[in-house]
Amino acid sequence: MSKTAAETSHNTDSTDSTETSNVNTNDDATSVNPAHYLMWFRRDLRVHDNTALAALCEQANADNASVSAIYFVTPEQWQAHDMSLTQLDHIARTLPILAKSLQTQLNIHLTVQLCPSFSNCVEAMLDICSANQISTVMANHEYEGNEIKRDEQLTKQLANNDIEFVRWHDQCILPPQTITTNDDSMYQVFTPFYKKWRHTLDISTIQMHEASAINGNTKAKLEVSNASATIEDIERVSKEVGEDYQKALQNAGLLEHMDIDVQLEHARAAYPAGEAAACQRLEDFIAEDIDNYDISRDVPSLNATSQLSAYLTIGAIGPRRCYLQATLQLSKALGELHGNDGDALDSGDSFDNTNNSDINRWISELAWRDFYRHVLDYKPELIRHQAYKQETDSKINWSYNQQEFNAWCIGKTGVPLVDAAMRCLNATGFMHNRLRMVTAMFLTKDLLIDWRLGERYFMQQLIDGDFASNNGGWQWSASTGTDSAPYFRIMNPFSQAKTHDTDGEFIKTWLPELKAIPAAILHSEDKMRQALAKGGKFADIDYQLPMVEHKAARQLAIAEFKKQ
Repeated sequence: MSKTAAETSHNTDSTDSTETSNVNTNDDATSVNPAHYLMWFRRDLRVHDNTALAALCEQANADNASVSAIYFVTPEQWQAHDMSLTQLDHIARTLPILAKSLQTQLNIHLTVQLCPSFSNCVEAMLDICSANQISTVMANHEYEGNEIKRDEQLTKQLANNDIEFVRWHDQCILPPQTITTNDDSMYQVFTPFYKKWRHTLDISTIQMHEASAINGNTKAKLEVSNASATIEDIERVSKEVGEDYQKALQNAGLLEHMDIDVQLEHARAAYPAGEAAACQRLEDFIAEDIDNYDISRDVPSLNATSQLSAYLTIGAIGPRRCYLQATLQLSKALGELHGNDGDALDSGDSFDNTNNSDINRWISELAWRDFYRHVLDYKPELIRHQAYKQETDSKINWSYNQQEFNAWCIGKTGVPLVDAAMRCLNATGFMHNRLRMVTAMFLTKDLLIDWRLGERYFMQQLIDGDFASNNGGWQWSASTGTDSAPYFRIMNPFSQAKTHDTDGEFIKTWLPELKAIPAAILHSEDKMRQALAKGGKFADIDYQLPMVEHKAARQLAIAEFKKQ
């Protein structure tokens, strides 16, 4: 992988910087009040391939400046944004690992400060910059509305104090507004967006952004009141914040129907914290599962997906690394096909034109992630619960039946695949992507319940909850979003189970009460009703009949959308 300018600068200037440091030791006058720069971590909790961090380290070494880092824990803001407890716990587990990596690899000290809300962050940042003579702050862009407002406020207030605030695009492989139509407008449909996205990457050089260790004034520490400055303190405050957050969710009645300790235990086992764990998971996926991804990704009983979304969401791994690793594997596969070493494609070859549907399919999932962020940048009002297609959304007579919504939440709809998926979500904090579509479409089409309720519930539970992708997926299912499913294309949860859980393995794992029922019955609504009805073969099983009849519900939904 190519070296960035930051990495090259470190290699060429390291000797000079060391000599300068030695001179400074002997001559105190030259080391008085060196420049002090600040890295602000947000959803980029990693050392490698971090655009802002690499840029800041490059500039700091060129200026012989010291560098510190800050992370703000904002529980009240996170709760307002419906962050799940499992995601907060993942962040809390990652912070001490990040702090150690920064110290050992880059000579940078991380401070973690508790700030309830984003407005508190602005005030805290101004105080930190003033107390520590910070002249430059760098961070990576965030694209949601409250985050943008926070950054705009801070930019103005820092500028009033002659402090530079620089933000870099880092969440996407290709930043928002770089993939547009010929008239510079945002693509409304994914397929043409994807074609241009792939073509742009085919003719571009995508590089990893590697930060250089800070040579001058190593291990500078921030003067911050009420902050965690040691790894032990970071571990302690992270644990306390998690416990307080759990109490807040319990007091709000959001955890009544679930065993949150079981969910946390599963999430911790399934998602070991830290950048190294994320990178190892990527390596394992590339080596073991990506070559069967196109088919296996739709089978929920298989652990065949990358399982990287939770790490991408908090930035423990970057999307560029994922893309580059996948294209390297694609290049090797093409090389084997043509009988060479496959280190690189010949000039003019297009990755997307290769026949490896498995790797290309996974790369397309990375493109979907970019696409939804581009959409959010194009339509920021999405953050305010507005539909992409407002003309469709506003005319639907959405239901707000609380009893039916609760049945969906706890997995008691009488539809096996839907119930198994929801119980899996509640127990683990994760749901397979195919099942996200099935459960979302059941809620919005079979029950005609407002997609916003389901969108929020997913955010409150998912360890990989991410506004852009979650909103995009829900509006796709509800037929109110960009590139959404046509209103008449409504998934049948029984036929979906037959296709993707043929033997009923996933269903029976999460609905053990149905273990005795053959898959052929579970996959047929009519047979299920007959088997569970009074006098039926399985009438003694404690499982409810389907709450709606899918065929009739589908016709009602189509009629509702057609009245437009």
